[in-house]
Amino acid sequence: MRLGMSMIELVISIVVMGIVVMSLPLILTQVQNNNAFALQQEAILAAKTKIGNILTHEWDDASYSVAAGSSFVLDTANGDSELNPMAGTPRRVGHIDTDYRRKFFPVPTNATNIATHGTSDVDMFHNKNIALSVAPNGEGAGALSYIFNLRLDPTIVYISDTATYSNDPLTFTFGVNAAAGTTNIKRIAVQVRDTDANTLITTLRAFTCNIGESPSLPSRPYR
Repeated sequence: MRLGMSMIELVISIVVMGIVVMSLPLILTQVQNNNAFALQQEAILAAKTKIGNILTHEWDDASYSVAAGSSFVLDTANGDSELNPMAGTPRRVGHIDTDYRRKFFPVPTNATNIATHGTSDVDMFHNKNIALSVAPNGEGAGALSYIFNLRLDPTIVYISDTATYSNDPLTFTFGVNAAAGTTNIKRIAVQVRDTDANTLITTLRAFTCNIGESPSLPSRPYR
């Protein structure tokens, strides 16, 4: 039985250990990159989910008519004047002049400012920060859980909607900065931050427009 190792075995062992030690920084870097990618993907998914939730609400609290059971187009203070109702009608250019189509309220009804939001429109989410925390072990089935602690910062603003329809091709001014007064387009932005370091991870944006909806046709009995 040998009580020691040969010189070759010692050299091979040193070489293997050296390779392992040299690989450690690469392994640690890859782990950090994987964590950063997972954080970014989770942040994007959280922001996308929140935007989807916001978009299920009314464009404006004044849009919906309980009596009609549908949403109407609203008048705006600083919107594109070419999108206002045509004189003597409740319809803008492009609306079909018949029942059960999109139109304005019979009496002028203005869109509300973001600050005076209602209880069922997209404006109610403005500056309402939401913390998403890692779920503790043993939390009930179906509970939301996250790999990282995140904070969602949603903001809702009106943006410019000016277009020159007589131009060919059509020119349309579309910005992401807040416009003065009410317009026909609202920008929804959700910033995602890491609540531990409070650093910005990503920002997702979506846009929703003052177009109302077509009322449903009355049901007809089968014959």
